[in-house]
Amino acid sequence: MILMNKLEARRGLSWIAGSWSLLRRDSLLWLGMTLIYMVIAIGLKMIPFVGVLVLTLISPILLAGVLHTARDLETQAQNVQENAGTPPTGHLKRVVRQLFSAFGREEEVLPIMVISTLTLGSVVIIQILAQLLKVGGPALSAMIAGSVGPAIWLPALLSLMIVLALQIALAMAVFYAIPLVLFRKEFPLAAMEKSFRACTHNAMALVVFGLPFAIVNTVADLLYFALDFPEDYLVLFILGLLALPFFVGGLYRSYEDAFG
Repeated sequence: MILMNKLEARRGLSWIAGSWSLLRRDSLLWLGMTLIYMVIAIGLKMIPFVGVLVLTLISPILLAGVLHTARDLETQAQNVQENAGTPPTGHLKRVVRQLFSAFGREEEVLPIMVISTLTLGSVVIIQILAQLLKVGGPALSAMIAGSVGPAIWLPALLSLMIVLALQIALAMAVFYAIPLVLFRKEFPLAAMEKSFRACTHNAMALVVFGLPFAIVNTVADLLYFALDFPEDYLVLFILGLLALPFFVGGLYRSYEDAFG
C-alpha cells in the first residue's frame, strides 16, 4: 500500500521554486526537450480535431521521458558543466534520447499507453458531452453579454459546470499516474485511482501550484484567438517554452512530496 502525505497549501509554491533546482542542473537539456515538444504540439494543433487527439495520446509517453530525466538529474547530480564540450549535434541526440526514452522501456511504455488510451477516450467522451449540452458557443457569449434571461443562461451555466467538473476529475486521475507507473511500478488503473486520491488529499496545494499556470494558459488562449496567423502560434510557442519546464519540474517535486 502506498502512503500519501497530506501537505499544506503553501507547498504548491515550493514546488514551482523547487523546479528551478532541476532546470538549472542542465538548462540546455530542458530547453531542448521543451523546444521539441512544443514543435510537435504546435504542428499537431494545426491539424483540426485529430491533432489534439494525437497529442493527448503521445504526451504521457513524452512526459515519462522528461520525468526520468528529472530523476536522473537529481540522483546523479548531473550539471551543465559535464556536457559543456559536447558539440551541437551531440546535444540534439542527447535531448532526443532523453525525451523519447520511454519508447525503449517495454515494461513502462505498455502501461503508459493504457493510461494514454483511457485519457484519450475520456477526452472524446467529454467533448461529445459538451457538444450535446451545447457548452460554449453562442449560448456562452450571450450569457456573458447579459442578453438572455435565466431560462437560457441557468441551464447553460449548469452544463458548463458539469463539463468542467469532468475535466478536473480527469486531470486529477492523470496528474500523478505517470510517475506512479514509472517509479512505483503501479498498474495503470491503480495509478489513476491513487493519483485522484492524492489530488483530493492535497487539493489546496495543487490549486496554489496550478493557479499561475492556469493564468498563463488563459492568457495564451486569449491571445491565440485575438491574433492572426502566425502570431497566434508564436505566442503559444513562447509561453509554452517558458512555462512548461517549470510545470513538469513542479509536477516531479509535488510527486516527491505527496508520495515520498
